[in-house]
Amino acid sequence: MTYPLGYLYPNEFAEPLVWLPTLFAYSLLISGADLLILALAAYLLGRLKKAIPLLLILGLALFTVVLLGPLADLRNPDRALLLFSHAQITPTEAHPGVSLIALMGGVMWPLAWVLAALFTLLYFSYPMHVKYMATRNPLYKVLSLGVSTPERYKALRPLLKVLAALALIPLAFWAVYPATLFVMQTNLFIWQNWTLLPAISFADTFLTATAAAILAAWIIGRGKLQQLEAPSLITIHGAASIAVAALLLIQIWLWLNKFGGSPFYTALAPVVDWSYVAIGLFLLTFALSLIASKYLAVSLVIPFTGFAAAIFNKWNIIVRAQAGMRSGLTFLEPGTEHFAHEIPVMVAIIAAGVFLAIVLASIFPLEVKNHD
Repeated sequence: MTYPLGYLYPNEFAEPLVWLPTLFAYSLLISGADLLILALAAYLLGRLKKAIPLLLILGLALFTVVLLGPLADLRNPDRALLLFSHAQITPTEAHPGVSLIALMGGVMWPLAWVLAALFTLLYFSYPMHVKYMATRNPLYKVLSLGVSTPERYKALRPLLKVLAALALIPLAFWAVYPATLFVMQTNLFIWQNWTLLPAISFADTFLTATAAAILAAWIIGRGKLQQLEAPSLITIHGAASIAVAALLLIQIWLWLNKFGGSPFYTALAPVVDWSYVAIGLFLLTFALSLIASKYLAVSLVIPFTGFAAAIFNKWNIIVRAQAGMRSGLTFLEPGTEHFAHEIPVMVAIIAAGVFLAIVLASIFPLEVKNHD
């Protein structure tokens, strides 16, 4: 099979949706990469010290199960291991081009996960020894990795900084995925002309990540909000929300400037209409973030408005944008007949990340002393 127009994935010929709504849930799990980026960057910069344990636990849990999304979408879980054993990283005569799916799933995910997991284990090593001494649970002794004194723990600092810096590289690739795939390796009109999609996706996913962290802090307990540095997380959340709103407005201006008054705008108009609603939701969560900076109790609402904005925006980007035909002249409203079997799958893969976060939180301490 030849590719005169560039590489085409086989399921791009399926109609009406190329990527099933399951990929929408997958994009939410990618917020785990952003949580890890925030934790690792905070460690390197010496910021958000009290929030790092929570960010690591929640981020690692969501990022661990992130590949459940594409495997469910591709409907070939029996061939999952081929993603790692036969990843097409370099072009060949039989398979020209480079597959971003193979690069992200077969290289970047294992690399990022190993580095992040190793950093997490070393970061919690001495705290796990302290926990072992208090409980005598043999699991905690194993997880202490033999780091039984503050001196040994402090000696790990250079290694932890190296691991953090290295892990940020593959995690950064994940922070803008799958937007990079949509823009670079699909033939859908709206995605190809969504110039700011990677930047919007990054900011949107960062907002989702901070919303998850704020909600987790509330679940742990209102009395722990200051201890878990919720005010700082709220500030970051607000910055992400206004950034997404601004980027969406700029993108709409770019579309109007390029396609306004032309037949091609017919396919873009339904997506633009939803974008305006998303902008309103992002501005709402931004306003609530400003209020919560003075009245911390308001922060309980922020995760829900943040999730609502992110869900609305991601659904518009991932599901509705596919309804714009490749010609760029028609928009067919996505059908709902597939939702009956898609919704349980979406809920299941997100629940898997939440369950793993609960398990990790029951093992690792959310308060780490002697981490300076």
